[in-house]
Amino acid sequence: MTLLLFLCIPGCRSIKVYSTEPLIIGDEPGEVFEIDSKTEFYHTGGIMVTGEGTLVVKGTLYQTGNVYITENGTFMVDGGEFHIDGYDTNVYVDKNGSCIFQNNALLHYVQHYVSQHNLIGMDNGRFEFKNSRVDCDGSIEFVHLVDNASYRAYNTTFTDWTTWYLYDETNLFLEQVNYAGDIVFYDSPTMYFKDTQFLMPWLYLGDGAFMDFQFPAESTVTTTIDNTSEGVSGIPWTLTMETCSHIAWGVNPYPGSDVTVRDSHLTMVLFRFAGEGTFDLQGIMQNNSYYRNVTIPVKDRNFRLVNTSVKWWKVDVVDDFQLYADSLVFSEMVLKDNGRAYLTNSICEGQTIHVGVTDNTFLYFEKGEVWSYVSVWGNAVMVLSDSLVDWEKGKYIYQKLNIAHGNSRLYCLNSILKSKPKAYDSALVVFASLTGPDTGNISEEILVSGSAWIDTGPESGVTFARYQLSWTKNGSDWVLIERSEKEVEDGILGVWNTEGLTPGEYRVRLMIWVDNFDSGNPPDAYPVYRKIILTRKPDRDKWQRKIKRT
Repeated sequence: MTLLLFLCIPGCRSIKVYSTEPLIIGDEPGEVFEIDSKTEFYHTGGIMVTGEGTLVVKGTLYQTGNVYITENGTFMVDGGEFHIDGYDTNVYVDKNGSCIFQNNALLHYVQHYVSQHNLIGMDNGRFEFKNSRVDCDGSIEFVHLVDNASYRAYNTTFTDWTTWYLYDETNLFLEQVNYAGDIVFYDSPTMYFKDTQFLMPWLYLGDGAFMDFQFPAESTVTTTIDNTSEGVSGIPWTLTMETCSHIAWGVNPYPGSDVTVRDSHLTMVLFRFAGEGTFDLQGIMQNNSYYRNVTIPVKDRNFRLVNTSVKWWKVDVVDDFQLYADSLVFSEMVLKDNGRAYLTNSICEGQTIHVGVTDNTFLYFEKGEVWSYVSVWGNAVMVLSDSLVDWEKGKYIYQKLNIAHGNSRLYCLNSILKSKPKAYDSALVVFASLTGPDTGNISEEILVSGSAWIDTGPESGVTFARYQLSWTKNGSDWVLIERSEKEVEDGILGVWNTEGLTPGEYRVRLMIWVDNFDSGNPPDAYPVYRKIILTRKPDRDKWQRKIKRT
């Protein structure tokens, strides 16, 4: 039974209703639950619309919690407003369920990081927008369609960017849409766009696909790309555009494909390393580059660029692949499944959006820069070593947070992050740095500065145990400087007594231990180091005597 609290404010025509119990509509066939135009309904908890039940919003619904529309249920926002809030909250539509916005309705994502909320369609679920508006608070909307789900939008305004993920035999139809966004697809979807602007299709070219193609360069595009197009074969999908403008073409050549792009301008290339291979990639992928005649030297596919420019490269590592790369300039990198990557001296410019890892992946990012943000999900591990993460350097700002979700680990080692990383769920963030000094005098006490702290999600049992500061010279044994159970953020880690030491180069090491850590890659496996040069302090009396003699 739903608990409702009604609040009528004197002098105000609207009625505020508060509910903290799950809302189930459709227990009885044909049940209708309506929020009328004078009501602001604040609901915390799940909503389920099922059994041919109908939830109608003509007023305003503020929702914190997932929404499930299933078994022929209908969720309709008819001239009203739907504000979805909370953390990792989604709208799921499946089993002939329908989610409909019409008559100047508003879908508003209350969010401050990318993918905080998602629309997810499955098993013949249907999304439909007519004469409505979608607002994502300056971030990105994510729409996922699988099975044979569909999404249709007509005369709809999107105030922010959308990224669509289409799989299986899904359908996407957009007509008179101002701001379509990224269309990332696989398998055999059907896509139709008419009088729509700012389209960025990532053309999936899977195993057995062949393409030898020149992309349209017109400002307004009317075209169809499918298995019958000249120079194209082996693709199961269909993409149709009618009088669409601001088209940003992209390709996604998968293992087993044979793709040549000629005399074209590609806005993006999604190059996904997949399978169980290993590859050493040296600098060939550079944003804003022109390729006269280049073939990417991988064995599992043919990808050739002839008189073609690439504005942005997106590099993904999936399955069990291992990538070693140096000196790349790319727009985004994502690791999935069990992928592993080791990057050095590389820059993520953040156009499409971040450096992210999920599932059981591992990324070691060393001496590089990220001009947006980093995100870690699932059981993944990301190590940032001697790197910079600064969203202010990027042109496209969708998020200002660096985040760790799930049971992931984010290790920030001698790195600078514009925004302090945040742990959610049972995630762990470790920050270890040595910031000074570079030099010191023998027989003096040297203040060693830096940071040694952790952040944990609310579901984590991990606690800070201690840090240890040590020194060595010429690879000999490590000698303790300081051991402490107190975290330090941008402060003094220890006082190094250099009495009796000899001049030369020394290495100082910082290690962090935690308690209740029950997975691989513990923090103490990732120490940080700093070189400090010790010299003898000048004998001022000796120099003064010498000056007097001269």
